[in-house]
Amino acid sequence: MGDSLTSANSAREESGIGVVIQDRGVSFSGGGLGTWREITTLPNIIKIFNPNLIGFARDRGDFLSENAQLNVAVPAALDDDIMNQVKLFIYKMKSDRRIDFNNHWKLLTIFIGHNDICSYHCLDREKHSPRNHALNLQEGLDYLYKHVPRIFVNIMSILDPTIATRGPFTNECLVYLRLFCACLFRTQDFDKNKVSISRVVRHYQALEKELTLSGRYDGREDFAVVIQPFMIFLNGPTNIGEPESPSLLNLMSESEFFWSRDCFHFNQRGLASASIHLWNNMVEPVGNKSMTFEGDYAEYKCPSKRNPYFFTAKNTATFYREGHQ
Repeated sequence: MGDSLTSANSAREESGIGVVIQDRGVSFSGGGLGTWREITTLPNIIKIFNPNLIGFARDRGDFLSENAQLNVAVPAALDDDIMNQVKLFIYKMKSDRRIDFNNHWKLLTIFIGHNDICSYHCLDREKHSPRNHALNLQEGLDYLYKHVPRIFVNIMSILDPTIATRGPFTNECLVYLRLFCACLFRTQDFDKNKVSISRVVRHYQALEKELTLSGRYDGREDFAVVIQPFMIFLNGPTNIGEPESPSLLNLMSESEFFWSRDCFHFNQRGLASASIHLWNNMVEPVGNKSMTFEGDYAEYKCPSKRNPYFFTAKNTATFYREGHQ
């Protein structure tokens, strides 16, 4: 679930015009086109362990297309679209004859809030506030908790959209940034707008973490919600004049970076890296997850005999207490 970052807009396009193409088959969290050696995505990594995996997006198409399968992300989606996506996700599962809704385990990744921050927060700070972001997530999670058995939910820390201003900044990029992130240009003080957005991002991320650690969803043995925080590595400074992270500057200095021609969405390389880091976060204990975004040589972390499962708050506690999940 999410927005154009999850529907993989323009991921394999050579020009910015391709921004309207939803390349869901290569989506880092929901795409399953090819194999992990050809196209690295989270579903393709999971296929190594479970070749019977179903529900991943097969190729290009909108959220209602056959190729979309259970990838229900909608480009330009806002926080208050979460419930619609939750209900569509459930409807699609119940309508799919391959899926045993009551007995199959489900994996869901939610990555949303970028359009609220980029295009609307500067116009209505209350409606698109960090608190309302958390409340919309909570409403969707409450519905899933009540209606969906056997599900593991990833809440991904949102991406700081100002990262798009730290790479090669062409005139073409400027056009698309004005279109996709109008709040960067709300006033003539571009630097002030950037740090303002980065501050809001930090608040969104903090409340996402607070919700997942609240214990609200700990009452069921077959339901887990876990924050996966690796995107925090891409956070920008929150004060004018504050230096960038040296590690981030080093990443940005690579000759080929992770962005599509519109400078706002991940290209296939960026999506592949995101999928590896999402996988790594999932096999790391809660409270001890890595927050990094490496280049082409990011290492895969593997389950072990002591921790063969994705980490949840409960099995993390068991792991630290007993030495195994």
